[in-house]
Amino acid sequence: MKSKFFRLFRFQGPVSIIYYIAFVGLLWYLVIPHTSIYYRTNLFDPFSEKMNAEDVVLKKGEEFHLYLIRLNQRVTYSSTDIKVADVSIFGTVTAYRPGTTFIRIRFDGRERKCRVRVIDISHKKLTLSRGNSCRLYIKGPNGRVKWYSGNKKIATVSRFGKVKAKKKGWVVIYAKVEGKLLTCRVAVR
Repeated sequence: MKSKFFRLFRFQGPVSIIYYIAFVGLLWYLVIPHTSIYYRTNLFDPFSEKMNAEDVVLKKGEEFHLYLIRLNQRVTYSSTDIKVADVSIFGTVTAYRPGTTFIRIRFDGRERKCRVRVIDISHKKLTLSRGNSCRLYIKGPNGRVKWYSGNKKIATVSRFGKVKAKKKGWVVIYAKVEGKLLTCRVAVR
């Protein structure tokens, strides 16, 4: 004889099917929202159109190619602020000056957006006398900046971008922002 457990979970008509549907619905409503599956934003959907990037950080003068994945039709590109960054008809984004803009991709009555942040360093070249200092900063929207000196014997840089000249010579100061490396060449007299 089979136990009640096995008889309970067999399909025996419309009542057991409704039971299973209600059980899955209850599971989805009570359990899934409290797990990490519910909070994932990048779930794979094989039939939707996705962009190759939704947030891009560019240095002034840099280019990036933006396109839709899994879409085989004509699209139009436009920029909300062409002074910051503009986009060609083929999806090549060119950064012009520090700031933030959105690139819109329109197709089939729908629209997707990509945020483009353009950054630059305050000085590309700097001349200092021994003992003097100057503060470098990042123009445009930025996050956390890490500053490095190419040669600490010639000039040092603080974590806030203050460059202090130590000894005669030249050195490159590096700023790393969002994976982008910006440089300033410092000559010490």
